[in-house]
Amino acid sequence: MVHSSSTFYDYQLLDFGQGRKLEQLGQVIVDRPCPGATGPKLNPKAWQSSQLVYRDGPGGGWDRQASGGETIASIQENWECRSGQVRLGIRPTVAGQLGVFPEHWAHWDWLRESLGLEKQAVEQESDKPRVLSLFAYTGATTLALALSGCEVTHVDSSKPTVQWARENAVRSGLQNASIRWIVDDASAFVKRELRRNQQYDAIILDPPTYGHGSQGDRWQIRRDLVPLLSNCWQLLSENRKAVLLCGHSSHISIRDINQILVADYGRKGVGKCEVSQAFLLDSHDRKLDCGFSAKYSWK
Repeated sequence: MVHSSSTFYDYQLLDFGQGRKLEQLGQVIVDRPCPGATGPKLNPKAWQSSQLVYRDGPGGGWDRQASGGETIASIQENWECRSGQVRLGIRPTVAGQLGVFPEHWAHWDWLRESLGLEKQAVEQESDKPRVLSLFAYTGATTLALALSGCEVTHVDSSKPTVQWARENAVRSGLQNASIRWIVDDASAFVKRELRRNQQYDAIILDPPTYGHGSQGDRWQIRRDLVPLLSNCWQLLSENRKAVLLCGHSSHISIRDINQILVADYGRKGVGKCEVSQAFLLDSHDRKLDCGFSAKYSWK
């Protein structure tokens, strides 16, 4: 999937190359590593305007590169990035992340269309599609779907990250939206939902290659993703509409996953699958590889 950074109100990919990307989020320009940023930098002068720089390795981390006596704390204060009505607070993390993944925003229209949603929110509670968002992080997609009228269950194994997502909900005026906030390991939560006979109309997953659950469980995508997906398929309602799997890992094969799902549920039960790469475009219309998506739909 390819989209232009101009689609988003507060995000722009300015340049990339030599293993780094230069982005503007809100009013702040950031220089940080990016494995997919191959090739040369095309606008060396633009990089001189960066205000925050992240460096890998021993002694690395975030460093300010700002004039006027600004500190990292002052840059971070009230720093946010918007996509439509969704407002996301930005925090530089020790791992070099900021809590914003604009490549995911391009999936929102597809999700709304698959769920049969109009631009305005659904009024009746009984009409709200039920969506399960796993590895949901800071909640941008959760909030976008809640704005469109969905009842969303947001699951992430990190308590601070779920709190961050809840603060984003407040920023976006969605503190009273139909969102259930869950701090739990994705696989364990899905198993419990199966025992409780819960069902969902759509499921979203953005699993890391490696990770830790809320109880210290270790996640390995090569070992754990297929069993999780198989359980997710059992959670889908008779009114199933969509499953969205996003990722960056080279440790899995969508083709192999589809073959396993077809063996378990039959081709009709798996639904129609569309696999594509996710891209961001810089100011020179170059594509920055941002991973893959597999979209399953039933119509």
